[in-house]
Amino acid sequence: MGGSPDSAMRLLDDQVGVVDFNPYKSLFLQVMGRGAVCLPGIPCQAPMFAYPPRNLHDNAPKNTLPRKFIKLTELVEQLQVGYQLTTQGKFSDAAEKFHSILLSVPLLIVETKEEMNEAIQLMGICREYILGLQMELARKELPRRTVDDQVRICELAAYFTHCNLQPMHLMLTLRTAVSLFYKMKNFKTAASFARRLIDLGPKPDIATQMRKILAACEKNPTDEHKLQYDQHNPFVLCAKSFQPIYRGKAVERCPLCSVNYMPEYKGLICTICKVSEVGKECIGLRICPNQFR
Repeated sequence: MGGSPDSAMRLLDDQVGVVDFNPYKSLFLQVMGRGAVCLPGIPCQAPMFAYPPRNLHDNAPKNTLPRKFIKLTELVEQLQVGYQLTTQGKFSDAAEKFHSILLSVPLLIVETKEEMNEAIQLMGICREYILGLQMELARKELPRRTVDDQVRICELAAYFTHCNLQPMHLMLTLRTAVSLFYKMKNFKTAASFARRLIDLGPKPDIATQMRKILAACEKNPTDEHKLQYDQHNPFVLCAKSFQPIYRGKAVERCPLCSVNYMPEYKGLICTICKVSEVGKECIGLRICPNQFR
């Protein structure tokens, strides 16, 4: 950022459509604070601050490059913390951690295309976890008074199983889905979740439990309630409505995190990264000098 937040904001807008910079305030202050050098002045005068570039020996002003203050390895370490919080059931804290990582990626400077691809993959992981955790938190807050309430709860649990999670977390989502669908007497769909869970190789006691449920479901392979969920028809999830967008339907995306939205949400602030405008045309992320060579 080189001590110029205005330039950083312009670049983030051009590259990934950032229009709300409030969530970036703490990151900007952190980066500027780590990059500043304090130069003491004469007595009774305030000190001066400078932002030395990382290529100190290049005398051409136009070639100066900002120093690196956010490292890819540090973000990968933070990702492990997010995984741990998810395993512990601290979903709100985990979502905040993944969100912090997601916002940090556009501020990276990497040297190779391999590192760039790893950074993009890191953004995808954070996107999937934030989306899934937001759905799970919303599901837990829903009322359970009516059949329609129960149906919606089951839908959100089913959608969560289609987020790209680590196997240990995917198994947790599948166990929840099996339990909810079995209680709703949607035995056919419950059986499909049980099979997916068994295929992941869970612990022996969980595998035994799933096989028993699967056997019971196969005796009556029907669904008592109709849900907006078709596991055989490929879909992506709308991050605003938490509804499936099936293949062939129109879709808008966030230019930063690439999460999907129904067309009516174009122009809104993304609910996943919370900074970019949905559907905005941008030039794309630029974090590697060798990116387009």
